[in-house]
This record gives sequence, C-alpha cells and structure tokens, in this order.
Amino acid sequence: MQKINNIIFILFISSGFLFGGEKSEVSDAIKLHWKYQNKKDWKKFVTTMHSHGVMNGDSNGSFWYKREPTIEAITRRYGAPKNKFDFTPKYIEVDILEEGKVAVAYYYLVGSLIMNGVSKNDYRTRVSQIFVKEGSSWKVKSGHFSPLHSGSGVPN
Repeated sequence: MQKINNIIFILFISSGFLFGGEKSEVSDAIKLHWKYQNKKDWKKFVTTMHSHGVMNGDSNGSFWYKREPTIEAITRRYGAPKNKFDFTPKYIEVDILEEGKVAVAYYYLVGSLIMNGVSKNDYRTRVSQIFVKEGSSWKVKSGHFSPLHSGSGVPN
C-alpha cells in the first residue's frame, strides 16, 4: 500500500511540474512575442505566430481579422520605419486547457507606441490569447485586446 501511495504522490508532484513548466513556457512565449515587436525583429516575431495565422480583435475596436504569419503581412501594418513600440506584458496568468496542446493566457499590456504618425504614451489594454503547441513551441493562435479604463488602444 505504501508503494502505491508513493507512486500516486510522485505522479501528483510531477504533474504540477509539468503544468507549471508549460505555464512558464507560455509566459516566456508572450514575453518573446512583445520583445520581438518592440525591436521590430519581424523575422523572429512571425515565429511566435501559429503557422496557419492568427485571428485577432484589436484594442481600436476593429472587427476580427486574420493575420498571416509572414513578414510581408506584419510589416504592412506595423513595419513603417517611424513606427515604434514599447510594450510590456504584466500580471500574466496562464491556464493549460489541454496538456501539450492548448493554453489560454490573460494579461495586461502597457507601454507606448508611435504608429502611422499617431503617438500614444498611455497604451494600457487587457489581453487574452489562445496558444497552440506546434512542435516544441507555443504559438499565438488568437488574441483579443481591449483598452483599460483611461488607457488607449492602437490607432485605426
């Protein structure tokens, strides 16, 4: 009986590490996603996106749209030479919906931006994103962004 209890205890502890590890992996993926956008490293930025694209709803109140995971598609919207981004994800919470397959993350994104001539120094928004595991990496599959009270979203 003691052996069975020990095995159950070990399985319980290891499952906590597994989920904790996956939560940490998703959190790291979020941080990399925004780091690459801040640096305008579009080649690395697209590697954080799901290979079939990302369905988003932006903080400017736009309709849902699909973003293709290509440098051309990303730079069409964000790549103007004078555009600048300084986003920091805060208070990241991750729920693993299906081990090794699907996760959802909730966090706040704060910072500033200059985009298409519009400057925002009070960018504050709530973010929820769906992540899907592709190979050994977590990739953004969908996201929803809504401005926080007294914060601003991205320009239209």
